[in-house]
Amino acid sequence: MEKSDKRSNNSNVRIPYLSLEIISEILCKLPIDSILRCRCVCKAWCYLTKNPTFIEQLLDSSVDKQPGLILEPFCADDSTQPFLLVDIEGRRVRQIHIDPLKGLRAMGTCRGLLCVGSPSALDPVFVCNPITREYRRLPTSGETDIGGHEVGLGFDPSAGKYKVLRTYVNEGRRFFEVTTLGESSWRRLDVPDGWQAYFVYQPIFWNGAIHWRTSRKGRDFIISFDVRHEKFRMISFPKDVHDFDSRPHAKDVGQFGLGVRRNNNDQLLLPPEVFVPDGYGRLRLRIEPKELELLGFRRCLTIVEHHNEWMRLWEVTGDKLEDLSISFWDEHDTHVRWNPYMTYAVINRLSEECYLLRVSACYGNPFNRKMHFTYFFPKRVSYQPLDIPGLPPMFRTVRGYEPSLVSPETV
Repeated sequence: MEKSDKRSNNSNVRIPYLSLEIISEILCKLPIDSILRCRCVCKAWCYLTKNPTFIEQLLDSSVDKQPGLILEPFCADDSTQPFLLVDIEGRRVRQIHIDPLKGLRAMGTCRGLLCVGSPSALDPVFVCNPITREYRRLPTSGETDIGGHEVGLGFDPSAGKYKVLRTYVNEGRRFFEVTTLGESSWRRLDVPDGWQAYFVYQPIFWNGAIHWRTSRKGRDFIISFDVRHEKFRMISFPKDVHDFDSRPHAKDVGQFGLGVRRNNNDQLLLPPEVFVPDGYGRLRLRIEPKELELLGFRRCLTIVEHHNEWMRLWEVTGDKLEDLSISFWDEHDTHVRWNPYMTYAVINRLSEECYLLRVSACYGNPFNRKMHFTYFFPKRVSYQPLDIPGLPPMFRTVRGYEPSLVSPETV
């Protein structure tokens, strides 16, 4: 009889009602994979998480979260390799299988969407969401014999439209074309004659514009494309960029040693198992090919300059495209003797005191190169290597990716 009474009492307990606004705030604090699982709870939650208002709210809340990373493994047969979604905070790797995208390379990214194409062919080009696995194929082109193909993706909030900007080289000339998601063709854009000879790197979307770092004859620039007005602007780098020769720390660092430097407490700052080359000759270390990186740090556009042990940061400032300028921001001594057998790239700036780096090093011999992620704390002069199971030995990182639930099929 007592058991029956208890069941009767429990049946009268009511779960407190929560408004959709409160549920939205709670869901926005969850990892994006958990939000996808919440779609299976009930129809109301499924509808809520597909609502454009919630998707925008989720994008706004992503500023305070550690970014997800999209990786492309380097291997002999790239045609079968899936993209990898890496959760840095949770130390997890998840494979993203989307069959039409196999063999293609991730290029530009914007608001959780990813442009995927080939560096040596104009077709096909897809816009996909690697989280939801939705994708959309862009209009085809007649050009076939091309090279240097790069694709950027941007968003025009005034019209709620996404635009895709691509550049490629054909018969020795560089061309730029644009299309809006939903259009059936590409439109060729007029650019100054001198731009045809520039080499372009991976694009970054920031502040309503798609930005490319470009170089020509040893000089670096930023080509910026205003997504709304479809106008270009070129920004010159300050004269101080690359001017390390006059600084006291631009010096001959001697032999590679272990590729690391010790701090004041005589502690190694990175694992010492890196390859040590034979010979006793002295070597002046200047790693030129990737001296400059153009990155989006927490929705700020930043140039990272590398030279030997030093990392210098420049910030692009200005609210309008015509007012953009580049100014010095900060610099750090990495306390590591970087060399061709041990290199690094800055992936993100997680806070004022922490950077996420991708380190590439040779272990045992120069042909056994592996990559890993590590936190770098400049003020503490310390590194924290991240043990992430499932990480491939070599990979390419897509810069500026922010996970979202934006659907390429409906925009």
